[in-house]
Amino acid sequence: MVKVLVVDDAPDVREMISDFLQMEGYNVVTASNGLEALEVMEKENPQVAVVDIEMPRMNGLEFAKKVLNQNPDFPIVIISAYVEKYSMEYISKIGIKNILRKPIKLVELSKAIKELSNHKPNNSPV
Repeated sequence: MVKVLVVDDAPDVREMISDFLQMEGYNVVTASNGLEALEVMEKENPQVAVVDIEMPRMNGLEFAKKVLNQNPDFPIVIISAYVEKYSMEYISKIGIKNILRKPIKLVELSKAIKELSNHKPNNSPV
């Protein structure tokens, strides 16, 4: 089963995404900021991360930069209401290819994760 790390400082968003992904057949671990997410990465070894940009302590782009410096192929989906605040050139230079604008459509998130992990949810035909 594919393990997904969900990182968002808003507990309601974190819970909504986690609940949806669990219903889709994913194993989910969570963190509330980038620093906590780095600890969870070491302990839980997820295969994909869904990360908000705007968070306290360490934002999502700083987290992504650290992770992708160590593992350039690690799949990260960035979610943010403030995507336009950041240069798309800068975001892609970090190595991020998947960006979803909040409020996110859960179907789009599921599609992005499936493409990144080649995972078929439990309710999908084989």
